Amino acid sequence: MPTTEENLRSWSETYDWPEGGEEWSKVWGGSEAQWSFVIHPRIHLFLPTDTILEIAPGYGRWTQYLSPQCRRLVGVDLSATCVEACTRRFAQVPHASFQQNDGYSLAAIADHSIDFAFSFDSLVHAEQDVLAAYLREFAVC
Repeated sequence: MPTTEENLRSWSETYDWPEGGEEWSKVWGGSEAQWSFVIHPRIHLFLPTDTILEIAPGYGRWTQYLSPQCRRLVGVDLSATCVEACTRRFAQVPHASFQQNDGYSLAAIADHSIDFAFSFDSLVHAEQDVLAAYLREFAVC
């Protein structure tokens, strides 16, 4: 598994996001099909909700489906490149905001302010210490 520093370098400097993350959904027939037939059926009982936290949104492949499901969406990503891409892409979605973190903490998220936390296709790149840190953070989000 790559370290947090390697992930930061990869997703901010090395990977050029040729299709904004859509390249990873091609095998499913695109992100819409993957969302409709794989992801949404597993989480629909939790949606809609007030506030969604999306960990590592990348370029917003899943954000586009999550944002209509909430009153507030906060995307947190290790990569400033990804935060900037989502900020631009979702500029017309007033209830969506994006911020960079250190890959471990959710310090910018107010305690007890999140109703649903979501991450898909991103934490597979994280070591156990990262997952453990996020789980501790979820306990107070």
